[in-house]
Amino acid sequence: MDEKMILPMRALELRQLRYFLILSRELHFGKAANTAHVTQSALSQQIAKLEELAGVQLFVRDPRGVRLTAAGEVLRDGVARVLDLLYTTLRSTREAGENESFRLSLGLVEYTNLPFIPPALIRLQALYPDVNIIRHELNGAQQLDALVSGVIDVGFGVRIQTNSPKAGIASQPLLASEWSLLMRDTHRLANRAQLSIEDLAGERLIVPGRSVNAPLYDSLLAHFARVGIKPNIVYETTQSQVGITLVEQGLGVLLGAVYVFTVIPTTLLYRPVNGFDPLTVELFSRSGEQNPLVLDFIELAAGEAVRLKASQVPDTIARRD
Repeated sequence: MDEKMILPMRALELRQLRYFLILSRELHFGKAANTAHVTQSALSQQIAKLEELAGVQLFVRDPRGVRLTAAGEVLRDGVARVLDLLYTTLRSTREAGENESFRLSLGLVEYTNLPFIPPALIRLQALYPDVNIIRHELNGAQQLDALVSGVIDVGFGVRIQTNSPKAGIASQPLLASEWSLLMRDTHRLANRAQLSIEDLAGERLIVPGRSVNAPLYDSLLAHFARVGIKPNIVYETTQSQVGITLVEQGLGVLLGAVYVFTVIPTTLLYRPVNGFDPLTVELFSRSGEQNPLVLDFIELAAGEAVRLKASQVPDTIARRD
């Protein structure tokens, strides 16, 4: 190897190449930063370092946008091949490791129907074909204890309590949502853009069962009590799809987070309800986690959550047509 290339190669980081490939596809710093799950300034800094190491300009930045230089196109094609070979080699190495099994234990409430989980698991399986996924039905508070005791590796939950996570637990927000009311498109409230808790008085309510998430359920009732309303709960469901079906069949209206209503019949719509605390889905893990499988999944889940937020159309919060 040329002696002049030793220092640059030592200074080169794999993430710089990954960020470079993302930006070469998006040709937009904001979109690339969202996809890479980093800030735009962090992305710009890493690209600048890569250009310094390469000794050439890789992107042209002008009022018309961002585009690759001729040198950037060469690097893009070469890096794509190198990273593909690297991932293939890593996969083969794992498979050759005396048939070592890979196990990932997750804590979550299946009712919440988090839409970024399936694509993250599919991408993880591509990296670890023999991965064994174990799911534990645990709410956010329970997940913190399960992480400390080693029962789970990663948790996805909503913390109702405002206290900080336990020592040794890291958390990062992934998806924010408001409470919404799912109803038939012929319902008396269907033409309202926004609802309040008071608007729910007398409505036949379908709600997530207390067994799904006791702190969340208790918080919901507390908000009704604060405005002097006794909710008319006609059904407590432990499966979101069952609740959606009951709304479609006319039993009542379903109170839930927007992300629960990812796929609904065309005869239904939902409206945001003001007055309840917003919900934030967090990812919980152990601080200082070293397991590559766990770290890979955390990165994949965070990335899929970012992609989900970027793809959401504002008016879908109000209605699915």
